[in-house]
Amino acid sequence: MNIMEPRIIKTEKQYQDYLLEVERLVEFDPRTDSTEGHRLELLAKLIEDYETAKFSIPHPDPVDAIIYRMEEQGLLQKDIAKFFGGKNRASEVLGRKRPLTLKMIRELHKNLEIPLELLVQDSKEVEENQDIDGSEVPMEELIKRGWIDAKVAVSELLRRFEAPERTPVRLRSTKTFGSNSKTNMTGVWLWLSRVRELADSFPEVSRRYDKSLLDEGFIRYVTRLSYMSNGPRLAKECLEQHGIALIIEPHLSKTHLDGAAMLGKNGTPVIGMTIRMDRIDNFWFTLTHELIHAWKHLDSVERRTIADENIEKHGNEDAIETEANELAKEILIPTGEWRRSDLFYDPTPENIRKLARDQQVHPAIVAGRFRYERNAYSRFSRLIGNRLVRKTFPEISW
Repeated sequence: MNIMEPRIIKTEKQYQDYLLEVERLVEFDPRTDSTEGHRLELLAKLIEDYETAKFSIPHPDPVDAIIYRMEEQGLLQKDIAKFFGGKNRASEVLGRKRPLTLKMIRELHKNLEIPLELLVQDSKEVEENQDIDGSEVPMEELIKRGWIDAKVAVSELLRRFEAPERTPVRLRSTKTFGSNSKTNMTGVWLWLSRVRELADSFPEVSRRYDKSLLDEGFIRYVTRLSYMSNGPRLAKECLEQHGIALIIEPHLSKTHLDGAAMLGKNGTPVIGMTIRMDRIDNFWFTLTHELIHAWKHLDSVERRTIADENIEKHGNEDAIETEANELAKEILIPTGEWRRSDLFYDPTPENIRKLARDQQVHPAIVAGRFRYERNAYSRFSRLIGNRLVRKTFPEISW
């Protein structure tokens, strides 16, 4: 790589190139007063400025701050209506149709301990259902799947999923990876809202959650359940025992969702999966990927939900997705073990099973990684667990 003259970073490629150059310079360990030392200092500053601009999280607006505190304390709209002067005014404020008055600000600050600097900001002006295209709602499909009654109108459905007391998933706080121009984003939003609604119907799960639990060690522990014949079912039960809801819900038409991580009631993690591919290797990679998002990438303001379409698709350069992909691979099979294995040099079914035994993971995980990294999808098709995941969840209408 040849970076002649460091400049302000404007593209993701430039950012990645500068990271590699900094890594090279750090290994070289130049003196601070040398030309290379000055170059390292300048590149580090340019990278810091780019990351601050791209990844910084802005303060929530007043309504977002109120909704977050409601979730945190398990409050419904009726519980805080008195701070607004009644249910109607509470509904108007939370629907962004009425600004906060000075009296409301005082009451909310005093009783919910929301910082004044958040409450005195201007609220974002949001038109009703601005993220949702009602014409794209697949009503017949929703009725057939039992999400709604045949008598329900589109407007009623949208109100149900957007009611402030439900603190719904919103597209403006959702990051969707892998989608394209043909993706029905309304379908994505409806699926995410359905997953969130189902998760919130099991409050006993979220009450078990301990934030300190979710780390690399715990995720690795969950993935080792793959070695069991009913691993996907055991993973769901294990996560729920530890306060993380895992909702299995098939994807809607014109979407290619594989999974999602989101914040549920009280800010606890919720994992949604579609089992669209119905393969053992895909299930465990997707689950691990979404647990990493829940652990490292969700926040209560601007990124409440991360959705993944076409999770096996090559070429996503987003920093969040790259980190989730690399960590998932490392947790499932550490890179050092992968490269030292007999499989790395002699890809045979026997060596796949041997590495799986050594790492205590399902052979499908090993076979799937080999197929993906070598772009050899014609190999080991009998080892990736085709049509074995959905059978584990017979209660789901596939």
